[in-house]
Amino acid sequence: MKENMKPIFDILDANLKKIRTDEKFSLPSLYGESEWDKLYIGDKVMAGNQFLRQVRQGYYPDIKELPKDNQHGRRQYQKK
Repeated sequence: MKENMKPIFDILDANLKKIRTDEKFSLPSLYGESEWDKLYIGDKVMAGNQFLRQVRQGYYPDIKELPKDNQHGRRQYQKK
């Protein structure tokens, strides 16, 4: 993981512990919409790609990928 991603993933990982089983989320909603908006666009893209890869590789076994949300075009996830 790139060094600049560690603080972002620390927040994502902490917030993942707080969500309920079957709850759906996107990375901005998990991170916090207002704080996500403050991140540099490159960091948002890099975090999104890295999180998706980690979900697909089984790093987050209790998270599943869902189709993109048509309303916002965001990748959706669900806690199993």
